[in-house]
Amino acid sequence: MEIGNLTSNLLTDSDWPFFLKIIKTSPEWEETEKSGFNLKKYVALHEKLNGEWRLWRLDGEQIAVTFHVNKSPSNQKPWIGTILVKEERRRQGLGIAIIGKIGEELKSSGEKSLFAGVPEYRYKWIEFLSDAGFEQFKMETSPEGKDYLIMVCPLI
Repeated sequence: MEIGNLTSNLLTDSDWPFFLKIIKTSPEWEETEKSGFNLKKYVALHEKLNGEWRLWRLDGEQIAVTFHVNKSPSNQKPWIGTILVKEERRRQGLGIAIIGKIGEELKSSGEKSLFAGVPEYRYKWIEFLSDAGFEQFKMETSPEGKDYLIMVCPLI
């Protein structure tokens, strides 16, 4: 399926209003991930991971925000941590296309896989990642006692 001109840049201060807007239409993400933190504090917590917060555009229109790391402290592999697509642009293949773009970048730098960790009860997230090419890898329990499905996407 042809998507259009999909581009990204690092998230800047001028992108915060858009980021806040898509969070308001993503209550599951806000509850699970942001969980009460001020957004700037939440983003700052991820700085130690050396990842990239990106704003994505389709033909110039702001459509999504992502966060991924090239080398996770846990296994030195790339992980995608957040993908939020603008509400009126969901279910159009854009999230899968964005993951594909990130995967292409990682593959060109020699990576062979991309990981994601999903709370085991977030079935829609698991279904989305499966549609994007991720497979179940294993289950892990966090120090807080929460179960996560670890998924991996081969970069072929």
